[in-house]
Amino acid sequence: MSGWVGIILQSKRTFTQLFHTMKRNRTTETEILLSQQTDNFKITPDYVDDNLIVIDNVKLLGMPDAVYTNMNLLAFCKRGKCQIAVNGQVLNIHANQLFICPPEMSLDNIMVSPDFEYQAVCITNRMLQIVLRSYINVWNQLTYVRKLNVIEMEESDFIFYEKTYDLLKLCLEKKEEDAAEAEYRAEVLRGIISSVLIGFCNVLRKHTETGTVAPRQNVSLFNQFLELLQTTEAKHSTVEFYATQLCISAKYLTVISKKNSGKTANEWIQEYTLAAITNYLRTTEMSVKEISNKLGFPNTSFFGKYVKDHLGCSPLEYRRQYIK
Repeated sequence: MSGWVGIILQSKRTFTQLFHTMKRNRTTETEILLSQQTDNFKITPDYVDDNLIVIDNVKLLGMPDAVYTNMNLLAFCKRGKCQIAVNGQVLNIHANQLFICPPEMSLDNIMVSPDFEYQAVCITNRMLQIVLRSYINVWNQLTYVRKLNVIEMEESDFIFYEKTYDLLKLCLEKKEEDAAEAEYRAEVLRGIISSVLIGFCNVLRKHTETGTVAPRQNVSLFNQFLELLQTTEAKHSTVEFYATQLCISAKYLTVISKKNSGKTANEWIQEYTLAAITNYLRTTEMSVKEISNKLGFPNTSFFGKYVKDHLGCSPLEYRRQYIK
């Protein structure tokens, strides 16, 4: 059975239990993945941090009957074939194709050829927002609006991916000598992953532009909602605010959001808000008050509580983690 199935997936029952445990203990999503190891399921990731897993080699002797994702998965098929059902839809993947799967998808009936080989990256929604920045709408268009899971790589795209991945492997193989070097190495890795993902977004863009069928009204509205989230500065606004901009009711916005992505409008607002917060805290010198005002929070006290509830620490504590 395929390696990347075992790495990024777990049974629905186990995932639900672990999700609530994570909420209480603030276990990272990557720790949830790695906690699934058993005698029949061995994970040997090449790199792991709180938001990212890079996999090149996996030993998997057993396979659950039905599994659910808890991170975004990008798996590139190097050779061989794989058949997989995503939410009941059977997909066939072969060499030089990219398999993309957002979180909380059901995967089952997985079969692979004996020569199947892959490379994979698992990344949290929060980190995906940070590294893709303005390109996140391309990703959302493909995964949530057009719902494409398998992408054919052109020769030029394949060469770009291979060369970039070779650079990634060189970085993974280098063993740091001290904590400072490890920190530099982690940043270099994230930079390379960011380049890979932005390169993939260009591939996805070409696929979204080839579509000729006009989207249904609810799909078009959902897409407009995602664009609003991307372009609105005061992201921490109510569902009613975004619904008014779209000339629809808040209830209808929640319905079409859930129908097209599996996430409520509130969950999307929270996701974009947290991505903006972490980006400003990590990459700018803006004060906590400036960030709070910019994103539409009523005051810094409320902003601080929001950050602590969702990130597990105060804004300044979060910032200090990245300026050591």
